[in-house]
Amino acid sequence: MKKAFLYFLFCCYVINNANAQAGKAPEAWLAMTNKLASLKSIAYTYKHETNNIKDNSYDTLMATCYLDFNYDDEQTISKFRIESDKIISIFNGTELFTLNKASKTYSLTEQASQRLFSNRSLFQNSLQTLRNAANQITANDGIIKTQRDTVINNKTYKLVQMDMFKKTLSYAVDLMQFTKDVTVYYKVIIDPATWLPYQVLNSNSLSKEGYNTKTVFSDINTNPVKPDEYSWYYSTYQNEYKPEKKEARSPLIAAGSKMPLDWSLPEYTQKANPVFKGDGLKGKLILFDFWIMNCGHCIESLPVLKELQAKYGGDKFQLISINAYDKKQEIDAFYKRERPQYKILYNGSAFAKSLGVFGYPTFILMDGTGKVLLSSERINHPMIEPLIKANL
Repeated sequence: MKKAFLYFLFCCYVINNANAQAGKAPEAWLAMTNKLASLKSIAYTYKHETNNIKDNSYDTLMATCYLDFNYDDEQTISKFRIESDKIISIFNGTELFTLNKASKTYSLTEQASQRLFSNRSLFQNSLQTLRNAANQITANDGIIKTQRDTVINNKTYKLVQMDMFKKTLSYAVDLMQFTKDVTVYYKVIIDPATWLPYQVLNSNSLSKEGYNTKTVFSDINTNPVKPDEYSWYYSTYQNEYKPEKKEARSPLIAAGSKMPLDWSLPEYTQKANPVFKGDGLKGKLILFDFWIMNCGHCIESLPVLKELQAKYGGDKFQLISINAYDKKQEIDAFYKRERPQYKILYNGSAFAKSLGVFGYPTFILMDGTGKVLLSSERINHPMIEPLIKANL
């Protein structure tokens, strides 16, 4: 009995000690963090691959990047110039402007907030995002961090894996939070010769091997030639580029408004191509789900939508899912995987914009009289289910 008790105490010690070590940052991570924090400027080539295997969707984004760092605030960039085959994006410390090579137009944001950069594709899992988030990750004991060696092309690297529960990397000051129970996995491959990141591999517990990204940094120069001083100002490009004509945007349809029903959209089926008419929804409680394929929050909302449809779907309540612009064959892969038990319409971009829907997902709940009960860019389960119950 005594031996069993001593063994129990030993197990508790081992478990507690393992938990105490779980959140500590590995040496390679700390070395990379210090290296990134010491940089005054850097230039590199960025290649970001997105592999959505289940939906048979693949995408590659490449750009050359030049960054100056702000030493008054370690979490910001003082200047950047990022160029892909389609655009040149420049931030001069105050103004952010983007040159569209195809249309020869530019868009301009005066007094640009650094938080704007977190939504830019070319910042996803980027070197500047790693630098910005490194100290937060180091200090967060809830993020499991482990280190091991890995070999790529006969060269040994340090691989730091981070398991983030309900969190993901973002350039914004704080790590982005999820409401859904999901673990995001990062593998940061670090070159011990420079202590700079070489690759970032990203996946999550919801899609497992069905969705992953890979970011590669190459041609890294920590003492780059600075771009010409005049290249930092949009006025330099005004002879070649003209101001972009901004699309007029209506505000999102508000609660209490009347939902238009004089519209029709093609309905997704695996056989025929029927047209669905909005006026057939009169007298019913309808939850509209506006979505697109490559949208993390759209995928995150799926379990809630399926649950609502299973609980309340019938003659009085319907869930209508409207895809904005993905092709039917792209929706086909989604349908075969998820098997949603509600109607899916597509080619809904113009209809969405007429309602003030410009971000995805967006949800609109309409009662039987056509009155909007709720419009939101997030599916708020505790709020929306009582509304559905109260109006059935």
